[in-house]
Amino acid sequence: MIRNLSVFRREPLRLAAVAGLLSQMLLFTAKPITAASPAQEQVSKDFQQTVTLGAGQSVRVDHKFGSVRLHGESGRDVKISATIRAQASSREEAESFAQKIKIEVQQTGEGVRIKTIYPEEEKKWFHSSKNSSWSVSYDIGMPSDAPITVRNSFGSVDVAGIHGAADVENGYGTLTARDTGAGRWNNAFGSIDLTGAGGNVSVSDNNGSVRVSDVKGTLEVRNRFGSVTTRSIQGAVTITGGNGAVALTDAASANITTSFGSVDARNIRGDLSVRDNNGNVEISNVGGATDITDSFGNVSFSDVHGRVNCTTNNGRVKGSSVTGGSVTIRDSFGNIELDTISGAVDAETSNGRITVRDARGSVTLKSSFGAIEASNVPKGIRAITGNGGITLTDIGGDTFAKTSFGSVSTERINGNLTVENSNGSVTARSVTGDAGVRTSFAGVTLETVGGRITVDNQNGAISVTAVRPASGCRDISLKTSFSSIRVRVPEGLGYNLTARTSFGRISSELPVTSTGSIGGDTLNGTIGSGGCQLQLTDSNGSIEIAKAP
Repeated sequence: MIRNLSVFRREPLRLAAVAGLLSQMLLFTAKPITAASPAQEQVSKDFQQTVTLGAGQSVRVDHKFGSVRLHGESGRDVKISATIRAQASSREEAESFAQKIKIEVQQTGEGVRIKTIYPEEEKKWFHSSKNSSWSVSYDIGMPSDAPITVRNSFGSVDVAGIHGAADVENGYGTLTARDTGAGRWNNAFGSIDLTGAGGNVSVSDNNGSVRVSDVKGTLEVRNRFGSVTTRSIQGAVTITGGNGAVALTDAASANITTSFGSVDARNIRGDLSVRDNNGNVEISNVGGATDITDSFGNVSFSDVHGRVNCTTNNGRVKGSSVTGGSVTIRDSFGNIELDTISGAVDAETSNGRITVRDARGSVTLKSSFGAIEASNVPKGIRAITGNGGITLTDIGGDTFAKTSFGSVSTERINGNLTVENSNGSVTARSVTGDAGVRTSFAGVTLETVGGRITVDNQNGAISVTAVRPASGCRDISLKTSFSSIRVRVPEGLGYNLTARTSFGRISSELPVTSTGSIGGDTLNGTIGSGGCQLQLTDSNGSIEIAKAP
């Protein structure tokens, strides 16, 4: 059964703000209702109609210049309520125009179609009633399980309690949805706010913010020139943004792409991929692997339970508590700071500093024009930089350090140490394995070295202290020029000594059985019973052999 009622009345009309501006953009002469001037008259007309919707049928609304509200109800009726408003320079003209606005309700095998039909004057740029304006607002109650299709512009759309599939497109107004099912929601020049969806959701917007929460399925969001905020998504999330910030909390997995906006992703149960330009990226609590690409923004990640790959430039990278895999960082013009990494670390930057603490896997660090600092690395490290210092502490395996125009300082190396430097000093303390050092124009100080010692220096002093090994002795070879050599060895160890210098003297606190003369520029002999090689070569500097404390 169809019931309809039309009531014609005069009443004040409210402002439809955006439609007036945007209708000019679209070259419409028709203007939505604006605040009445003293010389204008306003009228409104009510429309009501009820139709019955069959099982499996849908509801479609085609409209513009006004709001659309749809809400789910029990039963099979579609209850259509609408208010037609018109404004003109005279009452008669406003009433005439309101009478020409029609609401068409059609029933077909697919369901119910509701369409607003405006008079021909609305399509013309010039017409007699240039001061006229109008709008139609809908309030539609319908079966909660029915699918809906909405096409609207120059007005808001509000959908609540409809669990059937939704296909909604709006423009120049807000789009709001609550307690819905699966759906496609599109808007332009207005925000989208969706809360509670029982299936997969697709959202697209231009020039407006997007907020989505409590989705039982997957979520796909596209937006331009607006922020995206999402939370509590049970399925996978794909977000493509531009010129707006992206925030995501609680999702099964996520793939995020944006530019000119920040990214904040938290509580991702699976894998996460982020691609950003000109924005900061902040990530925490990710259950799977994390891939990050960024530029001109800082990157921060923590509590990641899978591997991390990060490629960025012109921004700082800071990461901590990566418990499930390796960390690979490629950066330029930015510092890198990593803390508490359970897997291997491979970090590289240019023109930036690298700091690593508590990395349980193998570590490779590379920089240029930046310092490197690492501590508590149980499985060894390779640290390479240029024009920057290197500081390594508590390294549990073999250690390699290379730099130029910067100092190298190491302490407590439980393995072999190899240092290549130029124009920078080298200091190492407490090395259990072998120590090999090459540098120039700076001093070398090695203390408490348990293995073989090899130093090749130019224009820099050498000071070395060897410790007593568990058995036997270890070879020592020291070479420099234009500076002194001082070596301390434990008493009771045997060495075959070869010492040569020029423009300097050779002295020894330990007894030497000599084949030359002590105090000259050459000394060959043995310390103790001999055994390991002690080779000391200098030019323009003195050589001193002393007892180790």
